Amino acid sequence: MTSILGISAFYHDSAASLVIDGSIVAAAQEERFSREKHDSSFPTRAIEYCLAEAGLAPSDLDYVGFYDKPIRKFERILETYLAYAPSGFASFLKSVPVWLLEKLHLPREMRKGLGNGYHSRFLFTSHHQSHAASAFFPSPFEEAAILTVDGVGEWTTASYGVGSGNRIRLDRELRFPHSLGLLYAAFTYYTGFKVNSDEYKVMGLAPYGEPKYVDLILKHVIDLRDDGSLWMDMSYFNYCQGLTMTSQKLHELLGGPPRRPEDPITQREMDLAASVQKVIEEALLRCARRVHDDTGMKNLCLAGGVALNCVANGRLLREGPFENIWIQPAADDAGGALGVALFIWHQLLDQPREANPRDSQRGSLLGPSFSDREIRALLDEVGASYEFVPDDDELCDRVADMLANGQVVGWFQGRLEFGPRALGSRSILADPRVPQMQSVINMKVKFREGFRPFAPAVLTEHAAEYFDLEPHRDSPYMLLVAPVSTKKRRPLTPEESARTGIDKLNVHRSEIPAVTHVDFSARIQTVDRERHGLYRKVLERFEEKTGCPVLVNTSLNLAWEPIVCSPRQAYHTFMSSGIDALCMGHFQLRKAAQPSWVPKGEEARRAAFSELLSSPCCGSVLEQGEASMVCSSCAHVFAVDDGVPRLFAPHEGIESSKDVTEVVKAFYEETPFPNYDEHDSVRSLIEKSRRGLYARELAEAISHNSTVLEVGCGTGQLSNFLGISGRRVLATDLCMNSLRLGEEFRRRNDLSQVFFAQMNLFRPCVKLESFDVILCNGVLHHTAQPFEGFRRLTSLLRPGGYFVLGLYNRYGRLLTDLRRALFRLTGGRGEWLDPYLRTLPRSEQKRRAWFQDQYQHPHESKHTIREVLDWFDHCGLDFVQGIPTPTPLDDGPDGLFERTAKGGTADHFLAQLRQIGSGNREGGFFVMIGQRPGPSTSGAGKAR
Repeated sequence: MTSILGISAFYHDSAASLVIDGSIVAAAQEERFSREKHDSSFPTRAIEYCLAEAGLAPSDLDYVGFYDKPIRKFERILETYLAYAPSGFASFLKSVPVWLLEKLHLPREMRKGLGNGYHSRFLFTSHHQSHAASAFFPSPFEEAAILTVDGVGEWTTASYGVGSGNRIRLDRELRFPHSLGLLYAAFTYYTGFKVNSDEYKVMGLAPYGEPKYVDLILKHVIDLRDDGSLWMDMSYFNYCQGLTMTSQKLHELLGGPPRRPEDPITQREMDLAASVQKVIEEALLRCARRVHDDTGMKNLCLAGGVALNCVANGRLLREGPFENIWIQPAADDAGGALGVALFIWHQLLDQPREANPRDSQRGSLLGPSFSDREIRALLDEVGASYEFVPDDDELCDRVADMLANGQVVGWFQGRLEFGPRALGSRSILADPRVPQMQSVINMKVKFREGFRPFAPAVLTEHAAEYFDLEPHRDSPYMLLVAPVSTKKRRPLTPEESARTGIDKLNVHRSEIPAVTHVDFSARIQTVDRERHGLYRKVLERFEEKTGCPVLVNTSLNLAWEPIVCSPRQAYHTFMSSGIDALCMGHFQLRKAAQPSWVPKGEEARRAAFSELLSSPCCGSVLEQGEASMVCSSCAHVFAVDDGVPRLFAPHEGIESSKDVTEVVKAFYEETPFPNYDEHDSVRSLIEKSRRGLYARELAEAISHNSTVLEVGCGTGQLSNFLGISGRRVLATDLCMNSLRLGEEFRRRNDLSQVFFAQMNLFRPCVKLESFDVILCNGVLHHTAQPFEGFRRLTSLLRPGGYFVLGLYNRYGRLLTDLRRALFRLTGGRGEWLDPYLRTLPRSEQKRRAWFQDQYQHPHESKHTIREVLDWFDHCGLDFVQGIPTPTPLDDGPDGLFERTAKGGTADHFLAQLRQIGSGNREGGFFVMIGQRPGPSTSGAGKAR
């Protein structure tokens, strides 16, 4: 037995593959384990999986191969910098240290990544050799032409040659800096998307535009020759020497600077996308004709990142000279890990190859799988509600019923896909006949741009009926785009046909509108019996029930995450999105059956939250009304304004010369928190919240199905963010102006999991022991008796629940106090003295709100670590951790709810001394987290 491990790493989409005696045993991208999209680090976890799948240790491996030649790549980088010196110095300083420390010492790094257990030699193929091997050796052809096109390998940016039997040969190449892949990447950057990540967004955006810039690109920017090669005028680009892709000269030619990622997409970006897409398609068609003329082959194999442009692939198939095309499913750098392993087996070891008529990629289902026992263990751990359905036929029948009823279903079965596409193992499925389904999945399930199209999965025998494909043509890897059959199209009205740009989006174009793009195209996956098992059976049952052999198939993940790998990740995606049901193995979960579920509809939502509410007067039950709530005991009436119940009740017994609560309430009514501004959609709210470390860590720490109370929620942005992900959140504040903003956003985006109420924290309007997590940040230090407020709030916490308390630190507030004195002396001039205002965006409303809250607030108190620890002891809370940590000489914990040491007096002194400087930008704010002893009733805080 000969075992060969292939590795790709350090540049883009790191991956590992394992080939044993020429058979592909396992392959996976590192991102699926690390959860970092397009992870380029050494694929330690992917290697561990591949070895475990085969029951091997590193010492059992016969060969380890790497997918390119780093010395030659470094040579190219140095020569390029020297050619452009001194203008590339900043880029040089950024990249060269990484090379000197890591990339030039690959054997050392690979031995370390293999736990120093591998003792044989390493083999290196060139980048495009790896691509070519990955394209030809698994293909169904005995011989074929090979075309590889990407950004750049060592020097090569495209190559072509021939594969025959167990040999490949590359005859011609295009060299850096002239590159189809880098041209597309430059326009990806220019249109405001992320390079090496979002090129498929440009492809999806192109049909909304007109190719108005093609002539300009071909006249000034590139010289596209008849053989598909091109020469690029590098004065329009900056990637050789700079940290950006395009130059000022291109910006002037195209009429303005690149779109900023946060800016709206305009018709200009759509036209640019259409233009570069047309250029790429034309270039690939010319390449294919040249390759065909030179090789005389009838079959073509494709790999390289540009081979993932399935629109161009569809044109190659329809208009190109080749009879058959096979594209490596992991055509980007990840596939290089597979290519180098197969190259070693066939070409270096001269082992025979027998082509499999269906290909030898095994459906590209090469990643981990999970048993029903493992799935059940996870579901029990997180407290999920589920049903076990052991019979395959009943399981698929139930899923087909849910799909036919318009529900969105997560589908988690078998081995994980290798490559960027979900092929029926880690998928989200839906009914393509529902016109609004494309919008629902984009906006409420995936939380991504609304223009993005979805792929149809179709039973193979019906593919030619619904799409312009030849009857024998398969597309199992979702790498071909074809038009929807004219027989299935719906005639458009003159008004619909005249629409342009994004207005094309919501037009009902065919019998399967959810998978019909605005140009009547579709990225097709054909589903057959040999590869697809239960996935095929669901489609068959859906056809039996509806007469439609097509389903929406998109990857099971959120927009910012890789495709899920494990049951835990699948459950997280299910709970964090608008997926209605999840089928994992033989387990079915319905969102409506989960413990924290709040039904849609105002009456049902109010009823669900009424379980938490009580009268702030006497603690009795509140009776619900349309415009008011009434205490069932004392008959006190509480108004409901704009959907927000006014459950504020004055308090007594708080000793103060003035009623601080009323003063603070009046301050915030006159000085409301800033509006949502540009963050006026669920997607933008999520993006903003994930950029903030605190919000992101809270979302990771607070488990799904938790019940959360936020005291002092402001405009409710954090509450709305947490409520999106399967938690029930009660958001309270003194200020009705702010609460109305939060409620307006909640109502506009139909977020049923959040409820806003006006509350005085000294007279809580909620029942005792009702919450798994209480968030009270920046509130108690604006009260007359912070400890008394804390004591009352802790009684609302369930056993096992967490209290997250944010306060001003006595030491961290010193510089703020000094600035406050200066501002009073200067009449508020010199705002640049505040480090936060120096970096705050230009929103005048936000600047004013921060300044008034920090320097003109009518009341504040300041506290120490020791003081808050005493509060915890008095109220019976166990200390969990502080931010910053009260033991600064120790490493911080991995998560917010991971326990750390309390530390002693010296630790606290040092931590607070550091606060004078480090806490200065955030106004000297610090956070302390405690836990109420006892078993958790919901799993709140369990790691996901």
